[in-house]
Amino acid sequence: MKFQKDILIIDFEGRKNPVQVGAILLDKDTLEEKDSFISYIFADLGGDKVLKSGITQEMINDAPKQGEVGRMIYEKFGTNIFIASWVQSLDMAHFAKLLSAAGIDFIDGVINFTQYDFHILDIWPAAYIYAIKNGYTGSVKSEEMFQYFGALPRGLHNALEDCRITADVLRKIVL
Repeated sequence: MKFQKDILIIDFEGRKNPVQVGAILLDKDTLEEKDSFISYIFADLGGDKVLKSGITQEMINDAPKQGEVGRMIYEKFGTNIFIASWVQSLDMAHFAKLLSAAGIDFIDGVINFTQYDFHILDIWPAAYIYAIKNGYTGSVKSEEMFQYFGALPRGLHNALEDCRITADVLRKIVL
């Protein structure tokens, strides 16, 4: 299967505020990884000492701020891409925070998709449909679904590793 554009799979760690971002760029023809990016993002965790991902306040104290990370992603990957993620609602909200903090591509606080293609690939629904068509009866949670597609159990979450697992799932459902 050949896509019209390369695909940028993006993933974030952190619920209220992003504290880590990972991204991989997949070739539109082969879905092989062409490039990658990972960065911690400075945030104040407040009372949380350690997040589910294992990320601590100490680990992100010297990390670049949201705007800096947003600018790095924008400059590294450009806009002639499809954006994809495992669960797009949370990931796109965090991505919007980074771009907004960088002053990139926003009109009245909303992503201006004249630069980015407004088609966002949400991989979870396609993977779930594929899985249930093939007899899957497990949970809808990412951990169990990732394992159904052959991933090893994850310990602490890492945004770049989650992108790579998501890319493997995408390859299995479309190739």
